[in-house]
Amino acid sequence: MKGKIAIIGAGITGLTLAQFLKSTFDVRLYEKSWRPGGRMSTRHSDEFQFDHGTQYFTIRGAEFRNFLHKALLDGIIRPWDARFMAFDGGNPLKYKERQEVVYVGTPSMNSLCQYLARDLEVRCDADVQTCRYGAQGWFVNVANGIEEGPFDLLISTIPAPQNHDLFTTETTLREGLASVQMRGCSTLMLGFHDPVDIDWEGAIVSNSPVGWIGLDSSKPARPGNTSLVVQSTGDWGDKLLNAETSQIEDLLLEELKKISGIDGWAASHRSLHRWRYAGTSKVAGQKYFLDPVSKLAFCGDWCIKGRVEAAFMSAEALATALLK
Repeated sequence: MKGKIAIIGAGITGLTLAQFLKSTFDVRLYEKSWRPGGRMSTRHSDEFQFDHGTQYFTIRGAEFRNFLHKALLDGIIRPWDARFMAFDGGNPLKYKERQEVVYVGTPSMNSLCQYLARDLEVRCDADVQTCRYGAQGWFVNVANGIEEGPFDLLISTIPAPQNHDLFTTETTLREGLASVQMRGCSTLMLGFHDPVDIDWEGAIVSNSPVGWIGLDSSKPARPGNTSLVVQSTGDWGDKLLNAETSQIEDLLLEELKKISGIDGWAASHRSLHRWRYAGTSKVAGQKYFLDPVSKLAFCGDWCIKGRVEAAFMSAEALATALLK
C-alpha cells in the first residue's frame, strides 16, 4: 500500500514534487487559487492577456532541461526572442545583450503548470487553514471546514512567511523559515487597441519604482492586441502594498511615461494586481527543510533563489531525499 502525501501549494515547486513522487506515493495537492500556477499566472480580460506574475525563465541545468524536455517538444514552453533594453530611471535606454535563451509558457505562462498538473490530484479553491499532527498522521483543514487525512507526510511549498504563520508550534523548523525575507510587487496591466511606439519587448529598469516593463503580446502564441505589463521593484512593492489602487497606478503610469514615453492613461484596459510575496531578498540557504520526526517538510524557490529553476531544484532535492 502506497504512503499518502499532502502537498500545500500547486505552483512549480508543488507540481514538480508531485511529478517526482506520484509513482511511489499517493499524492494530493491543495491549491487556494482556482487553478494551479502560483506566480506562473496569466490574466485574461476581453481581448487582452497578461502574464502578471513570472515574466519569463531560463533553463541552465541539465536536470531542469530534462524535466522540461517533453514540454518543449509539445510546444508548452517556447523561446521568447525578445529585444531587452536597460533603463536607468528616465535616462536614455541601452540595449541589454542577453547571455542566454529565455522561455515562456505558451499560449500563456500558466500553460506549463496546467501541463504538469494534468495527471495529478489537485484540489483547487482549497485554502488550507490549519494542519494537525496526531498518532495517525497529518490532517489538513481547508476553508470549507472539512478536515482531510490522515497523511503520512505533509509538505508545504507556499512562501516561507506563510509557512511560519501556518505552522505555529508543530515544527522545529520555524527558525529556518523565519530567516527568509521576501518582497512584494505591484503589477500594472495595460491593454491598447493600437500598437505602442517602442522597438523593444522587455525593459529592465534601475533607480525607479518600476523594475520591469514587458510587452506581453510579443510572446509566442499570444493574442494580437497590445498587452503591456509594468512591475514595481521589491522595495516599492513593499512600500505600496497597502496603498490605494489609484495611488499605485498613478505612480507606475508616471514612471512608465518618463522611462518609455508610453501614455498608459490612454490604455483601453487598466488593472492592478499586488503580490505580497513575489521575490526573495534573503534566501534560506539550503535546498529544503525536512523534519523526519514530525513528518513535515518545506521547499520552494525561496530556499535557493527567486527563480523558476530554483523552485524545480528545491523540489527535486527534497523528492530525491524522500525517495531514498
